[in-house]
Amino acid sequence: MDTRKVQITGRSTYVLTLPKKWAVRSELEAGSHISIFYQEDGSLLLKPPGIRSSKHPKKLKFKKELEHLKRDIVGLYIVGDHQAIEISGDNISSEEKREIKDLCHRLVGFEIVESSEKKIMIKNFLDTDDLTIEKGLKRMSSLVYLMLDELAMAFEEDDKDMCKHIITRDDDLDRMFLLVSKQHVDRLNLKKQSKEDKLSLVESFYYRMAANDVERIGDHISKISLHFSYISLPQDVRSILADLCRDCQSIFMDSSEALRESDSGMANNVLGRDQLFTEKLINASQVPAEDSIELIIDSFSRIKDYASNIAESAIDLSQL
Repeated sequence: MDTRKVQITGRSTYVLTLPKKWAVRSELEAGSHISIFYQEDGSLLLKPPGIRSSKHPKKLKFKKELEHLKRDIVGLYIVGDHQAIEISGDNISSEEKREIKDLCHRLVGFEIVESSEKKIMIKNFLDTDDLTIEKGLKRMSSLVYLMLDELAMAFEEDDKDMCKHIITRDDDLDRMFLLVSKQHVDRLNLKKQSKEDKLSLVESFYYRMAANDVERIGDHISKISLHFSYISLPQDVRSILADLCRDCQSIFMDSSEALRESDSGMANNVLGRDQLFTEKLINASQVPAEDSIELIIDSFSRIKDYASNIAESAIDLSQL
């Protein structure tokens, strides 16, 4: 650890010299701009202008199952710091290239720029400076709100085509979840800290947990939509399910707002509605229907549980 003596010039300017070894390694020169970040413990983080993501492509050998390779690519997206990924292998089939291309579509900023039987080059065009965790979670919450709104309309109007649209939105939600996961890792990496990110590390942790709950909610909405698209329900049963859907929508949005505002009062209000919602679920499960709605009831119960998790996180954050 180096120490430096603070000097004062004029009446109010504090001057501190920089370690020469660090300055040389960072390629600093007269007129260089250094970014200064204020840390929660009162310390400062100095970021020289030369810090960039690795310019060398990350090389992956395609010698294993395709699913294993796809998991490696997702892992590099979330925790990696490379501007390119080079995949090499023997006789990469058209089907395998198509699946890798579909995967890149789910990873915001990843695009295939070169593709052959021997090599696939993926370029990272993502600029995370303006994409904060807070914005990402807000976008995810908006998508879930729309999915629940469309699901309620699908029940009310017996619209099976709407179910397909809802499932498509879940793909968009998954893309945003992976992006928020990447943002969270970047937030933990002090070298890559964004000036736009105002969250503390603790807040970032809770937002990442909430994003996981939101993503799970989207999965259950998609699951309900898929099941409903294959069954036929009478109007009175669909009305009951639409009402449950609207209740889930209200609970979810209140829990999300409680998290954003760190409002323990609103969060406790959400948790206080648990018993009434559970009673509605029990009553709905006893409604006679030719086709089973047990899966739908179970998914609504899970959605409520995940929304409650978000409300509990809001209570924790209110203590900061």
